[in-house]
Amino acid sequence: MDVDIRKATINDLVRVQELNLKLFEKEYEEWDSLLDLNWTFSEVGTKYFADRISVDEGFVFVALVNNEIVGYLCGGLTKAEEYRKLPVVAELENTFVLEKFRSSGIGGKMYAKFIEWCKAKNVGKVRVEATAQNELAINFYRNNGFRDYTLVLESDL
Repeated sequence: MDVDIRKATINDLVRVQELNLKLFEKEYEEWDSLLDLNWTFSEVGTKYFADRISVDEGFVFVALVNNEIVGYLCGGLTKAEEYRKLPVVAELENTFVLEKFRSSGIGGKMYAKFIEWCKAKNVGKVRVEATAQNELAINFYRNNGFRDYTLVLESDL
């Protein structure tokens, strides 16, 4: 299977949003029923993805198979905590690959493009958040050099 990874353009915005909604639906069904399934196509969600595609501090990469976008990876430069002496930090904010294309190396190829982008931006540290129950994603990130740093716990009242 030939996979092409490229930087998204504004013409890809709706397809990226469609894939993000699939990510939200999966997370909502499996782990987090508090996700707002209307956010992706809301004014705020649309601006978020449009900015990530078009501003220099953001990135969206898309994966194409037979000229169809089957996955995306999105994020950008972020501010480090003021109490830590961190270099420039980038955050991989969200990523999704259609189920029938998972475990085929597409995620790794998009991640490699992300790392290239980070190096070009002189990023010194990369971070990502994952739902604690999403073991597949967590294993992917750990296999790519991420270490556990912060654990966020929640309690319903």
